[in-house]
Amino acid sequence: MGITNARRVCVALLAVVFCASLCLAGPSKSVRPSRDSWQQPDRVVGDLNIQTGTSVADIGCGRGYFTFRLAKAVGDTSKVYATEISERALKAVADRVARDKITNVVPIRSDPTDTKLKAESLDTAFICNVLHHVPAQARPALVKDIAKAIKPGGAFFIVDWRVDAKVKYDLNRRIPKADLIKLAKDAGLELDAEFFYLTHQVFLRFNKPAAKS
Repeated sequence: MGITNARRVCVALLAVVFCASLCLAGPSKSVRPSRDSWQQPDRVVGDLNIQTGTSVADIGCGRGYFTFRLAKAVGDTSKVYATEISERALKAVADRVARDKITNVVPIRSDPTDTKLKAESLDTAFICNVLHHVPAQARPALVKDIAKAIKPGGAFFIVDWRVDAKVKYDLNRRIPKADLIKLAKDAGLELDAEFFYLTHQVFLRFNKPAAKS
């Protein structure tokens, strides 16, 4: 057998061994579903019913998962205020704002119970998977600060883990839905609606009553 033929035989044998090893190993581990698959961000933003020209805050925006979707919803005539206590996360938002020349996103470095938002400056406030990270004793002050920033007639949306969510995240931090509702009610807000399509999360809408004459 010539050298060339011998090499071909070796390559063929290696291919057979490789394929056999794959079969013996069984199917590969499934890839973890992306956040988009269970968070349904576009549907969530749609249900915020944001109108162009309105002002919105993404409270605890992280690296901007919802921030830039909200920016598209409000259009160029208004602002999305992206508040965050983490310098690193907020820098990621600010860097994208600068890189992509986004004019309607305002990054704001906030404190745990102070969003740094002006009173009655928002049409809509949105907070997703943030409250369970806030120490229990600080949650009432934070929600009251958010409520103060919402205009009368404006809306506040809370998205957070269901207590029985079948995911491993934040198992010991999850807040019962009744407690989320109480936080908002104690801040002067009224439960207006609940959305049930998110597999792992509670999705609540509250309204800030118009000022009485």
